[in-house]
Amino acid sequence: MFIRSENLFVRPAWPEDRPRLSRLDVPARVDPFKLDGQGLVVTLPGGHDARGERVAGARLIGTGGFRVTRGRWQPVLWLAPAWRSLGLFDEAEESLDQLAGQLPPPPGDGGMDELVAIAA
Repeated sequence: MFIRSENLFVRPAWPEDRPRLSRLDVPARVDPFKLDGQGLVVTLPGGHDARGERVAGARLIGTGGFRVTRGRWQPVLWLAPAWRSLGLFDEAEESLDQLAGQLPPPPGDGGMDELVAIAA
């Protein structure tokens, strides 16, 4: 579940992301590790930070995931405050919409445990 857009890269959350996520003060409701490891992180590969300073490597700027609403996958997206109002939210949301379209239909009860079994 990797999506590369013009400016962003959306990928699964990995254990080594925990320290960077805690520095972003990610709210519990969008913490990718509260989704049994099925959460996603939104990164900005290399380039510049929110202040326009050059940085090496990818910057973790938010989180994403999915919930079932009316029998369909509904993207859930959160960007850190420093990365809002930069035009990135729409791009990240479009990436999650694209990914949602590639997922199998949600299971009957919408549980993430069933998605894990399908995706594994």
